[in-house]
Amino acid sequence: MNLILIKEKEISNAGVIDLQPTDERAKHVIQHLNKTTGDEVSIGCIQENKNGYKCKAQVTIQQNNDVQLIPKPNTIIQSPIVPEITLILAVPFPARLKYLWPIISSFIGVTRVVIIKSALSNPEFELSKALQNCTYEPMIEKGMSQGSRTRPVKVDICLDDESIPDTLKRLGLIGSNKNNSDGVARILLDCGDENVTPPPVRDIIIKHCNSNIHNSSAVLAIGPERGWSEEEAKIFTNECGFEAASLGSSILRVDTAVISGLAICSATLDECHKEYSDRDVKRKRQDDTIPFATNC
Repeated sequence: MNLILIKEKEISNAGVIDLQPTDERAKHVIQHLNKTTGDEVSIGCIQENKNGYKCKAQVTIQQNNDVQLIPKPNTIIQSPIVPEITLILAVPFPARLKYLWPIISSFIGVTRVVIIKSALSNPEFELSKALQNCTYEPMIEKGMSQGSRTRPVKVDICLDDESIPDTLKRLGLIGSNKNNSDGVARILLDCGDENVTPPPVRDIIIKHCNSNIHNSSAVLAIGPERGWSEEEAKIFTNECGFEAASLGSSILRVDTAVISGLAICSATLDECHKEYSDRDVKRKRQDDTIPFATNC
């Protein structure tokens, strides 16, 4: 737990957060961080439809081991806006999905997870408890705490008989123009075959960042254990504005592909934006050194 997360509604009108002794966050403060009354801890506030913020909070330990946290307004830091990543995942093996929820949400750029059916998905997996919000919401919060992030993760479970293009259109995930120059790298993960290997994921992201760095983001579609069907792959690339990309020629398990794909997407988007920010700073410094023109 790298950040103690609280929800905005947990802050009382008096500005106090009360954690019961059975609350995992209270146990973490007392048993793991060894905090006592008067100490400080770092907390993160989750705000619906906002990025949230982080701040310091003063700890008070009650006799019954209730933990009270009082946020310090002068320490508030708004969470930064970073490039967004949407993960489209065909229903995977339930045990793998439970394992993946906290890992997916630990990536600071992931703001949305969309679960869909695919031709090669196992229909029985659609009944899994891993797809119920009472199961995945606590796991997502655990991952957010691990990743020290406060921006919420939206989950869309789309398991009806709606077609892939209709689902993606409804969710606003289809390419917005013919040239796909909106800065969004829409990637269909595909390891290829013995004859052709798609370009690396990193190359696709950099190409789209260069086309529109201001709005750059990524949508990553990963198939089930048996992969996307040939027809589905064509639908993604021909009708939905996606491009096939690979993590290399190896055939990976779904959980390995998800973690690797998100890591590469996150690192590449961060790299592109850092380079852009550095160029902006350098340009500003150069502009500051140019003397104003004077009339002679």
